[in-house]
Amino acid sequence: MKKPKIEDLIAQGPGAGAADEGSEFDLGDILAQIMARKWLIGFATVIGLGVGFVQGQLPPDEFEATSVVQIERRSSGVALPAELVGSLLGNPTAQSSLTTEIHIIESRLILGPVVDELAFDIRVVPARAPVIGDALARRTIPFVDAFIPAEYQRVGEGLVLDSFTIPEDLIGRRYALESLGDGTFKLNSPDGQLFEGAVGEPLELPAGAVLTVAELNAPEGRKYDLYREPLRNSVGRLRSGLRVRERGSTGIVDFRYSSGDRDEAIMAVNAVVASYQEQNLRRRSAEIDQSIEFIEEQLPEIRAEVREANAALATYREGQQSAELSLGTQELLSRVVEIQSALEELDFLEEQLAQTLTPNHPDYRALLAERARFEERLAEIRLSLRDVPEAEQELARLTERVEAAGELEKQLTARVEQLRVLRASTVGNIRVLEPAEVARFVGPDRRSPFLTAGGIGFVLAVLLTFGINFLRRGIEDARQIESMGLSLIGSVSKVPALQGKRSGNAEYALALSQPDDMAVEAIRGLRTGLQFTLAAAQSETLMITSCAPSDGKSFISLNLGIVTGQTGKAVLLIDADMRRGELSKNFGLSRKDPGLSDYLAGSKPLSDCVIVDPKTGIEFIGTGRFPPNPAELLASKKLDELLEVAAEHYDLVIVDAPPVLAVTDPGIIGQKTGISILIVRHLVTTQSEIMSAQKTLSTSGVRISGVVINHYDQSRSRYGTYGSRYTYQYGGYKYKYKS
Repeated sequence: MKKPKIEDLIAQGPGAGAADEGSEFDLGDILAQIMARKWLIGFATVIGLGVGFVQGQLPPDEFEATSVVQIERRSSGVALPAELVGSLLGNPTAQSSLTTEIHIIESRLILGPVVDELAFDIRVVPARAPVIGDALARRTIPFVDAFIPAEYQRVGEGLVLDSFTIPEDLIGRRYALESLGDGTFKLNSPDGQLFEGAVGEPLELPAGAVLTVAELNAPEGRKYDLYREPLRNSVGRLRSGLRVRERGSTGIVDFRYSSGDRDEAIMAVNAVVASYQEQNLRRRSAEIDQSIEFIEEQLPEIRAEVREANAALATYREGQQSAELSLGTQELLSRVVEIQSALEELDFLEEQLAQTLTPNHPDYRALLAERARFEERLAEIRLSLRDVPEAEQELARLTERVEAAGELEKQLTARVEQLRVLRASTVGNIRVLEPAEVARFVGPDRRSPFLTAGGIGFVLAVLLTFGINFLRRGIEDARQIESMGLSLIGSVSKVPALQGKRSGNAEYALALSQPDDMAVEAIRGLRTGLQFTLAAAQSETLMITSCAPSDGKSFISLNLGIVTGQTGKAVLLIDADMRRGELSKNFGLSRKDPGLSDYLAGSKPLSDCVIVDPKTGIEFIGTGRFPPNPAELLASKKLDELLEVAAEHYDLVIVDAPPVLAVTDPGIIGQKTGISILIVRHLVTTQSEIMSAQKTLSTSGVRISGVVINHYDQSRSRYGTYGSRYTYQYGGYKYKYKS
């Protein structure tokens, strides 16, 4: 595969070329990242589970009682038997919708009596601890109860009222009750007056209020608020817990009520059903009463008409002593009376329909058409009566009046009695199939918050891991080094003891202070690897540089020289960072002592600039005084001569050069040494910096022979100990000396 150019890699940014197929989904890579942060992810998951458990325990218990009721659909008018009332009240076909009935059930008409029956408007509110109040009232919480103030309710405690009479003007005003223990209490009225009372004894309060406590199961210090809320609030609270649903279109309806109290749920749902039954029966009886009232309003007028008709007929008969009707006239008169009775009944029915229907309604228009036909027939019969003698016509008219009025009186009187019998036998269309007897636990779901919060904690921790790894721009492992055409020749672990310490500190010479440290062992491995690399080089001179300051080049240079010198080889360490080099402090020197700058400037001979360290046996040349022109000094032939002589007399010459991206000195020094290695800091030095350093050195003709990852922190690595083969190869194993 053709390697990418440095310019292309810089443009692509960190991570470019890190894998042959970076766009592919690598499940192993993802699992390795997760396993590397297993403790973080596990901790976040446990925290999430804990938060979810606490959240699931905070809401109060919820119980639901159910009553099953059958609601028979009926016509909107009074369903009177035809054999009793005939067509007196018509035969409306409109059916009462169960949706309408459900709205009626949830109205104040039905729920208001329930509030009065159960004293639902009398509120007893215990003082509860913030946030955990419901959980504390439901169960004992270890190690927490002792820190909760005495005024807050605990599990098993409660206040039950026998009665609490509050006048209308004190609705909404709160009474504060505090338990004194042993069944006694003190009560603060809304106006600030203090009263004391005992369980079972009526306590008279100002403005006519009376309180009787049936049960007080609470130790001294517990507090409660007592008040009577407005009816609309009580009805709204009752309505919020009530659910009425029909099972399909069967007429079977479930009445459900949810509450935090089992007994309250059962009593409330049964009371709502009973109130609905009672109101339904009252509505049906009221319709019959309305019909009776209407007929009774008409009877006095009809009876007066009967008396007047009889008196007029009697007066006429006295004047006409032999007046009698012929058979034909009597037959016509009977037909007239029948038609008039039918018209009277139609008039009565019209008044009934006018209360519920408009004149354009089909039933109403059919009634008007029927009356028109009767009136037409009546007009024809009356026309036939004109052919009889005048005296007989008058007698027929008076007789018709008497018979019509009497017949109507008998019909109305009979129908009033029939309606009264019907009212006495009226039954509602509501049947309770299953009354509420138990209330089952319906919530809250305490398991879902526990699992959900644990899952959220896990997902957030995983996303945090991926996010940190994605945003991390520093070098991770050998894959990124090799993708740039460089070789990783060593990986030196992080040394926590040197965190924040600079060269010159005694612990900086780690090979002396902690020779069994893993970092020192890694430097020994680097020493071994460099032996083969230097053997193939033109001279055994080594330049060690880095991309930027604080990457650890001086640490590697010093300790590499020490571990090489401990093998008995002659080692020369040169601090060529004449701008900021501080290795002199590790050998007891200062910048005023003769060093490289003095030798290159010609002010001091080489013998005055070289010292031998008695502890390690290596020889050292410091930076010397600050020169005004370090680059020019390094470019002089004297440095070439120094390195040539040193290569002949020493087994290894280490030149600690300045950072590549800071100054041009490494490009000059690298031209004169056998090999050059670049120190990069784990997770800090970026690929862009390495490629820039590589390009800078290549313009000077210097090739980087290898790269060393310094300050390798396996705990912060993307993959931890679960990474690729590169991680294992360069620092995944821990193998310490045993004393």
